[in-house]
This record gives sequence, C-alpha cells and structure tokens, in this order.
Amino acid sequence: MIYTDDLLVVSEFPEKLMNEIDIYFPLKPGSVGPPKLYLGGKISQVQLPNGVVCYAVSSSQYIQEAVSNLEEYLKKKNMSLIRNPRAPMSTGYRPECDQSPELDPGEAAHYQSLIGMMRWIVELGRVNVCCEVSLLSSQLAMPRESHLQQVYRCFAYLKARHNARLVLDPTYHQRSG
Repeated sequence: MIYTDDLLVVSEFPEKLMNEIDIYFPLKPGSVGPPKLYLGGKISQVQLPNGVVCYAVSSSQYIQEAVSNLEEYLKKKNMSLIRNPRAPMSTGYRPECDQSPELDPGEAAHYQSLIGMMRWIVELGRVNVCCEVSLLSSQLAMPRESHLQQVYRCFAYLKARHNARLVLDPTYHQRSG
C-alpha cells in the first residue's frame, strides 16, 4: 500500500485527473479541493492586472516557523539574530576564502540543518536568496564559524522580508514567445 499526504495536480481539468488517480490510489474522502498548503508553501489564488486568475506560492509561514525555531535555539545560547540586515550576506563576504575556526560536529550538524531549511525556502520560491544559499551550501563538508554567522544573517534577512510570494502566471509563456 502507498501512503502520501501531499498531492498537487496542476491541470486545466484537475477534477478529472484526481478522479483517475482515485481509481488506483484511493483518496481520503473530503481531501480533494483547491490547494491551500503544499509542502510548507501557502497556496492562494490571485488576479493579475490583465484579469487572469492564477495561483501564488508563499514561503512566509515556513520562514516564520523556521526563524522561530532558530531564535529559540539561539536564545538558549544567549544569542539573537541581527535586526533587519539589508542583504542576506555581508557585502564582499566570500565563503570559500573563510579562515575562521571550523565548527565542532554538533554545530556543523546545526549548520547543515539550517542549510537544508534555506534550500527548501528557495524551492518554495524565494529565488532572491538562491545565490547566497548556494554559496553557503558549498561549505557543508567543512563549515566554519563565519559561515554559520552568515547563515544566521540570511535568516535575519528572511525574517524581515518573509512576506513574499511567487506568482505562477499561466500566460507568461504566451507573452515571451
């Protein structure tokens, strides 16, 4: 038997596809409907200026929960996130050139966990931090203290700017071709 708790169908006729899926994989009664939350991203309908109604994905809820968990962790260490940084990473910071002390195994695991969360935030549409997350992800094998501080800075940046969404405009390909 196969169990899953998330299924998203994007189609002109989603009900037809869901009915076909239900034949082979019984769906929970009452669970089929317009999407609201999918893998941590809040889904909503929006109307574009051209009148087209489409969906948007917001990572706001996921970011707020991730930041809250991080702040709880930092509070136990008598630390806190900086307030409202202008950019996700310090200007001119180059993780590959960092010579600060290496993290101990526990802190390295913490770093790796935070990188995983930030990668998911990018997947949920926050492409504005994609470069920073990629650069910091390249340091997973041997993270250093300053790498971790830059990750904290990214979370502080996202905390101050959590309320963004990615609009999935179905007419975009028609205009760009």
